[in-house]
Amino acid sequence: MSAPLDLAGLARERMAREATKKRARDEQVSPPPSRKAPRLESSTVTFDSGAKLVSLSSVVDSQQRSRKSAVANAANARLRTANVSLPTRPSTESTALPDSASRPPGSLAFPKGVVKKTWALGHPRDGSDIKLEEVLEPTTLRTAVLSAFQWNPTWLLAKLRRSQTKCIFVMQAKTAEEREQIAEAQVDNSSWLRFVFPSMENGVNCMHSKLMLLFHPEKLRVAVPTANLLDFDWGETGVMENSVWLIDLPRLPEERKMEERELTGVGKELMYFMRKAGYPRDVLDGVLSFDFTGTAGAAFVHTVGVRNLDLVSKDTEIDFAASSIGSLNDEYLSHFHAAVSGEDMVARASSATAAAKASFFTAKKASPSDHSIRDKIRIYFPTKETVQDSTAGAAGTICLNRKWFESMTFPRRCFRDYISMRPGLLSHNKILYARGRRKAATIPETEEITEDSETEDEGEASAAPSAGKAGAAAERAGGQVAWAYVGSSNMSESAWGKLVYDKKAKEWKVTCRNWECGVLIPVLTGKEANTQRQDGLADMSVFDGVVKPPFMIPGVEYDGREPWYFQEEH
Repeated sequence: MSAPLDLAGLARERMAREATKKRARDEQVSPPPSRKAPRLESSTVTFDSGAKLVSLSSVVDSQQRSRKSAVANAANARLRTANVSLPTRPSTESTALPDSASRPPGSLAFPKGVVKKTWALGHPRDGSDIKLEEVLEPTTLRTAVLSAFQWNPTWLLAKLRRSQTKCIFVMQAKTAEEREQIAEAQVDNSSWLRFVFPSMENGVNCMHSKLMLLFHPEKLRVAVPTANLLDFDWGETGVMENSVWLIDLPRLPEERKMEERELTGVGKELMYFMRKAGYPRDVLDGVLSFDFTGTAGAAFVHTVGVRNLDLVSKDTEIDFAASSIGSLNDEYLSHFHAAVSGEDMVARASSATAAAKASFFTAKKASPSDHSIRDKIRIYFPTKETVQDSTAGAAGTICLNRKWFESMTFPRRCFRDYISMRPGLLSHNKILYARGRRKAATIPETEEITEDSETEDEGEASAAPSAGKAGAAAERAGGQVAWAYVGSSNMSESAWGKLVYDKKAKEWKVTCRNWECGVLIPVLTGKEANTQRQDGLADMSVFDGVVKPPFMIPGVEYDGREPWYFQEEH
């Protein structure tokens, strides 16, 4: 007689097999494509650990509020509730949805990359804007790796589907106490939520980078917004506008992975940046399962190292819309302008030092202060009147200090009023437009930084905003150069870097105090634009098909008016 079946034992074995399979699935950041279309839920789910999510949001909000003054926090509170005064939209206004709205969720909507304005409540949709939900595509999203300076976790997570989406938040936490507070608040969510806290050592002051890696069954969406992960930054209260660059990268055939050396410039820089910031190994491995071919031509730029494009120019003009302004002077503007023109700032400083030593005993002629650099750069930042007349009426994330602006050395002549093309909106954008004439590169090629390089620490970088590729082999034909930057960097030394001399190492370097990242998008690389000015530069309209300025051009000069001071009572 055969032995009786051990049904209980068989059940235990079956459960063990299922648990093993589930663990394998859970460990995959980049899930393999399904043979069948994923079953989509009709709505977001209710979190079992809702109380803990509220606690997490409270901890994060408390830490964020401690970084700003009471006046700035009160202004931000108005940004969250300002939609009560929105005008009723006329029925004749367009409500066109983005191009991606007509495609199935998870499809390659943006295979070549695109820049979109963030949607704003109360304003017509013309296909050029996008909502956060349309960026995330939650119905097919499996893993979301999100980076920002400011957060509202409860608001954000309500847009995701807990039953299928795992999250990794890359956040600022300068002290061990801050990290412990966040860890305690999310303990019940640890099965689907992890945190990365980039190093704040070596003088780093702020984790300001904004980056999204959105893993879907058939694609990886990479998004670089200027917005934080807050409701008003994504237009939900109808008071603020931002921008976002996003691209959809197709999954490679099953079992195929890229080698890092095979990646495009964007892919290599993304991997380098993530490694330096401490992203988990499974995220790094997951990214290599996707084809980066569509990113060719663009550049992922960041404050961790030298990464250049062949966009060396002369007679460069800069138009920069920023939401935070540092302590500026002519020397910094000159360095910034040279870097945007493609010069290697470290090599330039080293050459100047050598020349100064050679001419040490030569009499120097005194010369009046030269402020001509101020005519080459326009900085778009709102005046006090523009902010007060806006839908919100105040803003705690649009930052400039009076003591800096009123300094004798501050370049006030550069400033233009930021007036949105969508009436009433304030701006949290960081968009730089550069135009010039092509110039041959004359600086020797810079050694490529590899994975094992120890030449730079977090907090140090080399000419981060540089758009020039050192070592052009031959003189290029004349022509126009134009490119745009979209990312997290504002107009400050903390964001772009400061040129300093390291006395111990006896060399020049550029130090950055922030974690930042963005995308540089070439528009003209030696060709002539259809529209140009008398000085031979392309007109600003050259950007319309790529990164159309969301603000009025040319900007209105301040003409004695004050900028918005975020720390003052108004």
